[in-house]
Amino acid sequence: MLVALFADIHDHTDNLLTALYRAEELGCTHLLFAGDMAGISTFRTMREEWRGGIDLVFGNNEFDRCSFLRLAEQFHHTCHHGDAGDLQLDGRRIYLSHYPTAATQAAHCGLYDAAFYGHTHAAMQQRCGQTLLANPGEIAGVRQAPGFAVYDTHTNSLTHHTLS
Repeated sequence: MLVALFADIHDHTDNLLTALYRAEELGCTHLLFAGDMAGISTFRTMREEWRGGIDLVFGNNEFDRCSFLRLAEQFHHTCHHGDAGDLQLDGRRIYLSHYPTAATQAAHCGLYDAAFYGHTHAAMQQRCGQTLLANPGEIAGVRQAPGFAVYDTHTNSLTHHTLS
């Protein structure tokens, strides 16, 4: 299964729409979001435009958390995990957080196949034993070129993609 991995949109919906289109074009059928969407309208856009399932966590810029949780409950195939997610996807155990420290700790504990995070806006990936630790970079395109990552559950590997 190919999974789109997004983080740090910060209400840049034009880039979000481009990334959603590209992820679908690449064959992604599920979306993981590692926080900092910002406004509820951005979440609504994401959910209305993405056909597959979505798992997401809060970042440090979703201020109306109750509205995010309420909206997530209204959409099919959408699971909001709060501050951190521990999920199974296509046989892989995945940890999802906005924060690098939490994801790094999860990666080092050895319980996960992959641990993903956002917050730094910098695309990266490394191995911690058998665990893939990665940040998809930012959709916003403020600190670096806008982009996202695609996670392949079959190979437990990640590829980064820029939008520009």
